[in-house]
This record gives sequence, structure tokens and C-alpha cells, in this order.
Amino acid sequence: MTPKDIALKVGTSVENVWKEKSLLKSREGLVLSRSTTQKSKKQSEMILFDPEGYADRSRAAPMQVKSRVSTGLIDNLIDIPHLGSEDLKTLYREFKSGKKPIDVLAEYGFHPEVVEIEYRRFKELGERDSDELLRCIMLKVIDGGYEKDPAMTMLIDLYRQRGYLTNTEILEVLTHYRRMEIEQEIDFLGLDVSRRLPSGFRRIKCSNCDYMHIDVIVNDKLPLGKELVDRYDGKVLCHVCISERNL
Repeated sequence: MTPKDIALKVGTSVENVWKEKSLLKSREGLVLSRSTTQKSKKQSEMILFDPEGYADRSRAAPMQVKSRVSTGLIDNLIDIPHLGSEDLKTLYREFKSGKKPIDVLAEYGFHPEVVEIEYRRFKELGERDSDELLRCIMLKVIDGGYEKDPAMTMLIDLYRQRGYLTNTEILEVLTHYRRMEIEQEIDFLGLDVSRRLPSGFRRIKCSNCDYMHIDVIVNDKLPLGKELVDRYDGKVLCHVCISERNL
């Protein structure tokens, strides 16, 4: 069978037939086809063909047959065309820009299976990117104004100089960040009466306006807190009423 006959039969160009024949020559002894068999566990047969007989399938005889346990992935990808490095760069560049697989398919016409698999890989790699996670943590630390803390300043400077932190240093960042977040929340509790208090805590009411005292927070489940509530709740003036009375 001539290259022209092969091209007509499989629906391709004569140039592609010559290209495939050259590729087969360079891969003599490699796997040309696989068939899956179902036994007690899934296996795949690897059939090796003589490249000299490729032009005429009727004369192609198996050279060797081996069986292996299937990985569950390669068998599904046998007929999927592989993307070259430039196509992969394009694919991942579009994913990074925020495009969805359907958008990439519509614009570039890549094989749907390839786009789906590579998008899944892109998402998995991104979700396990420890460097990106650390970058987000450091941005939250800086945006929160915690750069002024001496201990945190040293760690931030190390990150800026090296571009990374060790596991021990990352734990230090998280420890300092948690401590400063708690301290900041406590400060806000003393300034905003609408802020939700931790369980078991409450404020003292003003005897005149029922307004909550900003600077008095007690745990009325403890003996001292209960005593303060019994003695002062609704019985003393808040700072607003005191200011107005002094006018």
C-alpha cells in the first residue's frame, strides 16, 4: 500500500503518512498499540510491531506481547493527541489569565480531553502551591499593619530578601499574626459596643440611657463578674451621660 493509498484510507495527507513512517522508524520496538482486557483486575496488553510492515497492516506481525496492570489513565489517553511545548504554554497562560476550559476550546480548538485534564492539573498544582500560600499570608500581615511589630518586621525582611521562609519561620509568622489579631480584636471590643463579645462576656448598662458601657466588659459566669453585674449593671452612668451632665 502506497503512502497515497494510506492517506486516502485514513483521511490525512501524504506528508503526515511519511512523517508517521519516519517516527515509527525512530521508535522501532516501542509500543504501537494497546488493547485492554478485563480479568480479575484490569490489565493492558502491549503489542510490538515490526515498523517495516507498518505500510501494509496485513503483513504486520506482532513481535512481542506483554501484560501489565493498568494505571487507569494511560489507556484512556492512547488516542488523544499530545500538545507541544508552545501549545502547553498557550494553554496554561490562558488558564492563568482566568479563562475557563470552554473558552480555550472555543478559541484554540484543542482536544477537549487534553484541555480538561490539563485544567484539572492546573487547579491541583495551584491549590497546592505553598509559595503562593506564603505570599498571601505575608500580604495579609503587611496589609494588617503588623509590619510595625519588631518580631514580625524581621520575618518580613527575611521574606523580602530571600523570597521564601523556612517552616520554622512560617510558624513564627502565624504565631505572631494570631497574637496580634487577638490583641487588635480586644482593642476593637473596647471601642465598639456593637461588636460581638466572646461567649460568657457582657457589658454593663447605663442607669440613665440603657447604653452599654464601652470600657466595662465582664464575665458574669465567674464570681467577680457576677458581683460586678449585680452591683453596677443599670446603676451607674455611661461616659456619654456623664459628659452631658457636666455641661
